[in-house]
Amino acid sequence: MLLAIDIGNTSIHSGIFDKKVLRKDFRISAHSCNLKKEYSAKLRPYVKDIDSVIVASVVPAALKKVEKAVKKIVNKNCAVVGRDVDSGVKNLYRNPKQVGPDRLVNARAAYELYGGECIVVDFGTAITIDIVNKKKQYIGGVIAPGPGISLWALYEKTALLPKAAIRKPKGILGKETRESMVIGIVAGFSSLCDGIVWKLKKRYCKDANVIITGGFSKLIGPYCENADKIDANLTLKGLRLIASENEK
Repeated sequence: MLLAIDIGNTSIHSGIFDKKVLRKDFRISAHSCNLKKEYSAKLRPYVKDIDSVIVASVVPAALKKVEKAVKKIVNKNCAVVGRDVDSGVKNLYRNPKQVGPDRLVNARAAYELYGGECIVVDFGTAITIDIVNKKKQYIGGVIAPGPGISLWALYEKTALLPKAAIRKPKGILGKETRESMVIGIVAGFSSLCDGIVWKLKKRYCKDANVIITGGFSKLIGPYCENADKIDANLTLKGLRLIASENEK
């Protein structure tokens, strides 16, 4: 079995694959005080069957903690994308080191699983919108603040707006403050996605499939009118593809 780990700024998303089948996935806070304890509990039924581990990380400090915890629990070293293994996607960014490995992993997964040329929209702590072209090249992307930090900023930086949780809105016009804030987040970011994707398609890739992923993908994705597929586990699936190729 393969343990695939995607370390983000807010959460650590992990999945256990039995060949091509994702048997289990779970999230742990990236700020957890006891990663070893949490991973031990989640991995207990699978520990003896895990024979390899692959990781994509955008948080260096968290990566060190995860590597240490995983080594103690399953006695395996982590293969880290960008350090130990290549994503398999040619990176055409002006400074390739500035592209988070998760974005390249997403590009790889979208290309192989969803028809080659794709636009990948990742609704996470930040929103990234990236293009992988017909030649399996990552040609660039867009970064915007994510839903969670935007909602937090509304509460923290205004005098009268309350705390609110992101959830499915009841409509498009709010009748009370929290409801109005939630609509602003969900409708606002889905519209941001639609607008940017429309402009990217018009200029770079008119026939590209649009794949929605990330922690908020299941909530906001259905409101994105140009979405062809919502796959919250896209990064994990990309890690599996890379691990499989690396084994060969």
